[in-house]
Amino acid sequence: VSNEVGLGIVPDNALARRFRDEAGRLHQAIAARAGRVVFMVAGLPMLVK
Repeated sequence: VSNEVGLGIVPDNALARRFRDEAGRLHQAIAARAGRVVFMVAGLPMLVK
């Protein structure tokens, strides 16, 4: 379980951009190994994988 941080605007702050990018890479690596990926929005599940 993690928070999605890459759907908003690009942060002005370099550290915030790096955090967003690193979190995205981590999420992709975890999803690649997972058998199922569900993206939750407002309590509604969206099956990704």
